[in-house]
Amino acid sequence: MRILPRFSWPHLKSARRFWRQFKTHLSVKRVVYFVECLLYVAIFVLIYTGSRARYLDAYGQRTDLLVALLLILLFALAHSFTRRHLLPRIELYFEPTPYDERRIFFDLGQGTRTVSSIDQLYENVAERIRAALEASKVAIFVRDDLTGDYYQRVIVSHGPRAQHVANQENAKTDLKFTHEAFVVRRLSGLSTPLTVEPTDLKTWSQALYSASPTLREARTRERDLLESLQTRLLVQIRQKDDLVGILSLGARRSAFGARHSEFHYSAADKELLMSIAAQLALVIENASLTERMVAQERLRRELALAAEVQQRLLPSCAPEGLSIDLAGFCEPARGVGGDYYDFINFGNQHLGLAIADVAGKGMPAALLMSTVQATLRSLTARNGSPVPATPELAPMVGKLNRLLFNTTNGEHYVTFFYASFDQATRLLTYVNAGHNPPLHFRAGANQEFRQLTAGGLVAGAFENAGYEQETVQMNPNDLLFLYTDGLTEALNRDGEEFGDRRVRETLSALSFLPVDQIRDEVVRSVKDWCRGVSLYDDLTFVVMKVK
Repeated sequence: MRILPRFSWPHLKSARRFWRQFKTHLSVKRVVYFVECLLYVAIFVLIYTGSRARYLDAYGQRTDLLVALLLILLFALAHSFTRRHLLPRIELYFEPTPYDERRIFFDLGQGTRTVSSIDQLYENVAERIRAALEASKVAIFVRDDLTGDYYQRVIVSHGPRAQHVANQENAKTDLKFTHEAFVVRRLSGLSTPLTVEPTDLKTWSQALYSASPTLREARTRERDLLESLQTRLLVQIRQKDDLVGILSLGARRSAFGARHSEFHYSAADKELLMSIAAQLALVIENASLTERMVAQERLRRELALAAEVQQRLLPSCAPEGLSIDLAGFCEPARGVGGDYYDFINFGNQHLGLAIADVAGKGMPAALLMSTVQATLRSLTARNGSPVPATPELAPMVGKLNRLLFNTTNGEHYVTFFYASFDQATRLLTYVNAGHNPPLHFRAGANQEFRQLTAGGLVAGAFENAGYEQETVQMNPNDLLFLYTDGLTEALNRDGEEFGDRRVRETLSALSFLPVDQIRDEVVRSVKDWCRGVSLYDDLTFVVMKVK
């Protein structure tokens, strides 16, 4: 008895290798043509064998030849009909529709010229990929530079109208992959697209039961997002080695729609998508630059508007008909700033003078500055009642301090100086809350400077800070110069400050001029000092001269 050889494992591996190689050469067209050949051979064998061949010979010696020619003609017609009409339908049923790579890239290039926004560009790319590969859905996720998460920018689906996420702000919903997502980590470590099978999601769901509650919730959201997108393939969008986006493709369907089983993405499909993703990475980079430029332009316009509003909060001109002359100047270093000065005319021979410097710069300081102005205006409102001979400024500044403390919770503070000038007696009563001491320049033979320092701590830092006031007698031609530290700390190219000494020297040399000219000359002196260097801090000062 003969014993058959055992089918060993190497034989099985060879058979599998042969089948894989055979499948690479197998196509619907070749199978159809092979079936045609078998059918034609079977018909010839059927006709020209047995009694059928003798039946043909009964009609003459050339009858078999004529029948053969007729069969060949019929076979040619049948083959032509099959190739033109039946084969395309059969291929659509068993294979996805072929595409032209060059045409896809050409269409993508042409599409970028007709769009008017970045979101339309994303939608155009996604729709052309969906149409070419017959995907049920295509979504593009773009990484946010601040959070590192990948937010959905656009999603297109098969149908009469694509679903489209309008912009990034609206896209920042649950439709995102966090930077810690499982698929993000997988894509970062892979050099080829990641295939996602429905069975993978089921296995994923089963594995979640043993995870921690936090991880389970995060992975569940990630799985639900993949299921809603019908994701079958995730393609990395890389800028060099940096993952800047993710391209999600849904199930690939045949031309007959969802009635038939979906097709798998082939190696050629993945190569095409990786090439498109490389182009898309450039689109994302350019889009990011464009969005930053748009945001900067919008911020510039808003900053210009804020600067205009802030300038309107400052006195447009000094009060007229007084026994003193006033001039003020304020130039923010960054469009808007935290410096503030004010003239408050009570209409009964009393005038209020204020100057303040909010800690910080830019928009936050400007917002707090407007709060200081509104609070001061509210606290100094007399509602028709006369100003007393000796105004009680210390309690008023103490109340302003508490209001600012309650507003900022002690996290921000303001250096503040406020004075009330009695035009009849030329008495100046003031409180200095941690501000640069204003300079009182006494005219006459001595021409000396006196600093106004009486007061207390900066406003807004401590809730129960105490303040004291002082009254100073002023004489004709005396100067009062109020300023913020942006004047004395103005730097030249060598990093040297303008300083208190130069301020005093400049005022001594200009004291005989009208206040408008003093203001202009001080500005010119500081700008000459800082020539070639931008202002580091807001430049603000007030000049008062007694008539």
